[in-house]
Amino acid sequence: MSTLIFILTITGGYFLLKPSLPEINLVDEDALQIPLKIFTSDGVLIGEFGDQKRRTIEYEEIPQNLKNAFLAAEDDQFFEHNGIRIPSLMRAFYQMVRSGQIVSGGGTITMQVVRGYLLSREQKIIRKIKEIYLAFELESSASKEEIFSLYLNTIFLGNRSYGVEAAANKYFSKSINELTLAESALIASSAQLPSRINPIRSPDRSIIRRNWILQRMYKLGYIGRAQYLIAKDEPITVSQLEVNFLLDGRFIAEITRQAMIERYGLSVYKDGLSVFTTLDSKLQQAALNSIYKNLYEYDKRHGWREPISVLNRIPEIFFNELKDNNTDILYEESGIQDELGMNQLFISIIRDCFEELQSIGIHTGGIVIDVKPERIIYLSSSFKLESLLWRDEYKWARRKIDINKLGPTPSNFYDILRSGDLINLTEIDGQNYLDQVPEAEAAFISLNPNNGAVKAYMGGLNFSKSNFDRVKQSFPQAGSSFKPFIYTSAFANGYKASDKINDAPIIFEDSNLESSWRPENYTGKFYGPIRLREALVQSVNLVSIKLLREMGITLSHDFLSKFGFSKSRLAPDLSLALGSSSFSPAEMARAYAILVNSENPKDPFYIEKIVDRDGKIIFKHPLKDEANKNKKSIEAFPWFKTQLAEELEPFRLLSPLEKTLKPIDPRISFITKDILREALSRGSNAKRVKILNRNDIAGKTGTTNDAISTWFSGFHNNLVSTVWIGTDDFSSLGDNEFGSSIALPVWVDFMKTALVDLPEDSWKAPKGISYVRVDRESGKPTSEKSENSYFELFLDEDV
Repeated sequence: MSTLIFILTITGGYFLLKPSLPEINLVDEDALQIPLKIFTSDGVLIGEFGDQKRRTIEYEEIPQNLKNAFLAAEDDQFFEHNGIRIPSLMRAFYQMVRSGQIVSGGGTITMQVVRGYLLSREQKIIRKIKEIYLAFELESSASKEEIFSLYLNTIFLGNRSYGVEAAANKYFSKSINELTLAESALIASSAQLPSRINPIRSPDRSIIRRNWILQRMYKLGYIGRAQYLIAKDEPITVSQLEVNFLLDGRFIAEITRQAMIERYGLSVYKDGLSVFTTLDSKLQQAALNSIYKNLYEYDKRHGWREPISVLNRIPEIFFNELKDNNTDILYEESGIQDELGMNQLFISIIRDCFEELQSIGIHTGGIVIDVKPERIIYLSSSFKLESLLWRDEYKWARRKIDINKLGPTPSNFYDILRSGDLINLTEIDGQNYLDQVPEAEAAFISLNPNNGAVKAYMGGLNFSKSNFDRVKQSFPQAGSSFKPFIYTSAFANGYKASDKINDAPIIFEDSNLESSWRPENYTGKFYGPIRLREALVQSVNLVSIKLLREMGITLSHDFLSKFGFSKSRLAPDLSLALGSSSFSPAEMARAYAILVNSENPKDPFYIEKIVDRDGKIIFKHPLKDEANKNKKSIEAFPWFKTQLAEELEPFRLLSPLEKTLKPIDPRISFITKDILREALSRGSNAKRVKILNRNDIAGKTGTTNDAISTWFSGFHNNLVSTVWIGTDDFSSLGDNEFGSSIALPVWVDFMKTALVDLPEDSWKAPKGISYVRVDRESGKPTSEKSENSYFELFLDEDV
């Protein structure tokens, strides 16, 4: 009776839902898919997006062992039923009615095929019913052989592989007709949970699943006992591991991926395009190394954080066996079932723990097994028992109480570690050292100011942990790194670098401010009358504020927009002088690039050229006025036929500069540049920069209130870089942290590499500006040669 009710319900629902069912195409149209590949300018692979797919295979080409492996794993009655299995569906249906959701699938191979044509992947009752109806329709319009062939050509089998031919090529570098029995079963083992159970991600789970399939094949009579016994003992030999990029450029690769989709659609995932970005692999690696080094040094200044423990996830017997050096326990059953209801090996659980450990490429993971004062035993992420000896270097690991308060200095491992702790280790000169991932974040961008090409780009410390792009998407306050633009505005409005402003206490009553404002210098001192050059070198707050007040907010806004700053985002009060406005590191880098190349400013861009699967260049950025040539090449390719050449030219990082704005007088910008060069040579940062031994570099630090954000923007005439260090939750970096202590060292270490290929610049002044002897007291030109005079830059018309 219940079976009759079930059949009547299904039949009645069919006529109700039939108008909303999609059509099924029996033709596998995507016979060849080649992923989108993204490279640096010099050809280093930094990104790959899309799915790999090989030729379509006919039913007659499918080896019998491969057919039987999928039948045993997924639907051994496929050739007998009419698309659904009534008993299985009834069980699933009743479970569904009781719980209100799908508990078990009851799905056949036919139902798996039609599942891809339903937009929703949610476990909803209506979707399941539609799946049943589509299975009926498919069975009535296609032969079993056609359905089975379509299934094996389209099924996702992990690691961007669709279809058994792609999977055979991915995992074994073979065609399907070259697979062994064990390899056929191994490919079938990925059918249920391809992202979690596949030979690359979880070989141990894949072996368990493979052997279960082999056992099913034996029980069903597909293979003999001898075949089963030999195949189940065959080791996994995977030919292609996951793509390990030689260089981490994932943030710029992600921006490129988004831009390609926005302009050309989702077909970029399969059309075999190669995109060459403007990144320089040498500079990108230098940026990565510098950020890792300096952020880890900063992190160690602020103590040790409690590690995550896995004791509540792993039975105690596991630790006891490993303490006795019995690593065979890794390959024993844990008694804990996975999503498919199969008993997991301990190694599978451990692998999951390591995947949850926050780390970056320089780390290896470990689980502490045993702790003694002078040594620990840990299980490494390569599943080996290793020991780590206590070192005096670990005295940095004082327990962190808060950002400014640490516990006592540890004397041994008992003070910081417990059995079951997940730890990170870093290898230095062949030795492993205890480490931890910093909580602080970073952003780094470097570009060529003469054409706008981005040369290095890092949107955060760890893309895997967070793909939030802090170069482009975060907008921290600029702090003192904004002051050079205030001074440039002053010089453009008649102020001289030798002019003096009195640095003295003052109270500002500004209608745009909530209350009276008593600004101070970060040193807490006041310097009295001080020349503008010296005030910028020393980053004196009061002088910047008084300059802005004298010039006026509106006039300053007009000039500051020449640096690419939107007027609507510039603070409407005097706090603007101290960098209260918020801009992304990309915007700050562009502003400094305009300061360097004010006569002919460029928008930052990051895509150099696009090459199709046949090696033809279908887009090239017009670096040297190649727009007309580029337009012709675009028209030659139907793939881009509907695109306008103007849309393809610049892949800009930011909204373009306003072309109506008159460029900044290069003489004016040179004055600011020269002061910033002096700031690095004799200011508070000179000691850190001295190691570079160059006179053709300049820059400015910035630190916001409570050290929430720290900045440094530095430049050579051919390379501008901006560094930001802060936290995503806007918490303080610490009372004694500044742009000079965190961000500047990142730039210095980066420039050690960058300057090797940057010729020393003569730092010539542009025409129309000269060095003039001036009196130190008055700031006016003088002919007297004395200790009370020095040379200052003046526009020729002001002399």
